[in-house]
Amino acid sequence: MRTQFCGIMNCLNDYMCQGVGMKTAKLGSERIAWDLSALYDSLDDPRIAKDAAAVRKDAEALAATYRGTLASGRITAGQLQKLMAEEERINAAVGRIGEYAELMLTTDNLDQGAKNLVAKAQELGSDIANTLVFVPIELGQMDQAVFDKLVADKALANYRHYLLFIRKQREHLLSEKEEMLLSKRDLTGKLAMQRMYQELTSSFTYTMTVDGERRTMNGEQIRALRESPDGRLRARAMKLYSGTYRDNDLVITNVFNTLLKDHQIECELRHVSEPVGLRNLENELDADIVRTLSDVTVANTDIVERYFILKARLMHTRKLSLADIYAPIHANPRRYTWTEAKGIVLDAYARFDPRAQGIIQEFFDRSWIDARALPHKSGGAFCTFNLPGAHPWVMMSFNGTGRDVETMAHELGHGMHGMLSAKQTLVNRDPILPLAEVASVFGEMLVTDYLLARMKDPAEKIALYCSKLESAFATTFRQNMFHRFETRTHDLITDHQLSTDELCGIYHEELVRMFGTSVDIPPYYDMEWAIVQHMFLWPFYVYAYNFAQLVVFALYQKYLEEGDAFKPVYYQILEAGSSMTPVEILGLAHIDPHDAAFWQKGFDFMRTRWIEPLEELVAQQK
Repeated sequence: MRTQFCGIMNCLNDYMCQGVGMKTAKLGSERIAWDLSALYDSLDDPRIAKDAAAVRKDAEALAATYRGTLASGRITAGQLQKLMAEEERINAAVGRIGEYAELMLTTDNLDQGAKNLVAKAQELGSDIANTLVFVPIELGQMDQAVFDKLVADKALANYRHYLLFIRKQREHLLSEKEEMLLSKRDLTGKLAMQRMYQELTSSFTYTMTVDGERRTMNGEQIRALRESPDGRLRARAMKLYSGTYRDNDLVITNVFNTLLKDHQIECELRHVSEPVGLRNLENELDADIVRTLSDVTVANTDIVERYFILKARLMHTRKLSLADIYAPIHANPRRYTWTEAKGIVLDAYARFDPRAQGIIQEFFDRSWIDARALPHKSGGAFCTFNLPGAHPWVMMSFNGTGRDVETMAHELGHGMHGMLSAKQTLVNRDPILPLAEVASVFGEMLVTDYLLARMKDPAEKIALYCSKLESAFATTFRQNMFHRFETRTHDLITDHQLSTDELCGIYHEELVRMFGTSVDIPPYYDMEWAIVQHMFLWPFYVYAYNFAQLVVFALYQKYLEEGDAFKPVYYQILEAGSSMTPVEILGLAHIDPHDAAFWQKGFDFMRTRWIEPLEELVAQQK
């Protein structure tokens, strides 16, 4: 079954960092905690062990009943439907335990009980996957004529796309025994390395003087200082932040090399010709689409240079440093209470469509959000995708910044996506990765236009345009930079282990490719690759952000042009989940991702909607 990190959609944790400029007691977010009782009552809930034992037993019974019947073709469409439904039920039960464990650990990374449950959930997931691995393997071995007859049967209509997806993977699957060994090895190999990276980097604390006060901060808090009006503080903060990773480069570099090598070996075992190939197979995208997306993005980096040269002028300096790229245009940027941010987001969604507003309202009314800023809470923000009988949950750390408002709109967009795709059977419920960010980024766009329509002060508009461009850069150019770095390092691991200096050198080259000469690049930024957890945990995940952002520009342009006529198509895209390929889903809106001209339209949108109005406002102020 196609799964996504225990149902958790991991959002960009670089741009969507949380500020520390206001005390949460003044914001109203300190009591915004989620209610996880739909999953379990506590880490000690006896139902967890009971459910784990039950799914092991049920998986073994399912295997005993059906193993051998698929490869031989001795199965009817009705029987295959029952097998698929039971496999879904088992995987949903496993996912429920894993999701609860991950959500509990999210709010306190030091909770040993949550850590233990995460490890147990991973082991359970591995065991169940091994028990049921015969399903995709035997589907791949089934006679083609038999398979074609089965998938054409109406009894399997809800599983047709998934079955076709599995069939396409058959040349990349190993034998049942080999798949089991690979899964077992991951527990002490890849997964252990990833846990080491997460636990090590989550343990980092940063002590420095801020506004005359000695503070000890976590990663989210120190990164938030990039938004300080004090340039020297920004530089000190980022030097300390990157330096901590550099101080631990022996472990981090070894972990990264191990993960690169592990990925290379898996590609070889599965007969995948290029490192990105495994992700492309999972995403159901042609390699040509991904290359075209990357190439068109590189061809438009002049937008980045154009903006940061303009921002330097706005900040009355000759040239910005990388530590300055998220600096506020004004010394006292607007802050929001939880109630204010909630009102803006709800109004923006209501302006689009009452149906959308109603879905978002549920998250506030039914305690599906955790917005507390806690000392050991995970960084960034995310939304889960709902399991049967449950619903999505949203995690963020609200500190009252304008970007927190965007983050709220973003994650609730994910939540709406999850609610709409819940009509699909479980194997088709999670949005396929390249389209998983569509609803979230679309939500941000709604909030942006809502705010722009109500702003009277040109200075406020300038600040918002700057914020949107920086956000868009983070999800397009920056993610493409990560993608290029990944591609280059994965290619090199076939020849040799990469040193920290070599990795930093490659990353520096990609920084220059993105920013050109528009900003100064301090040497400590060359270690930034070590901070991007996606490259450690989910190889080649990052291009999906770029894909989705540019798709949203296209969809949003259609919305502006077509108005109400666009809405049914938009809901149809979200409701589809992963029941079709990304190309088929985008075809509903007459979008062809093979076409370089389509991707170029996204960058043209960025120029005409944001860059040019910003330049006009700046010129008027002079």
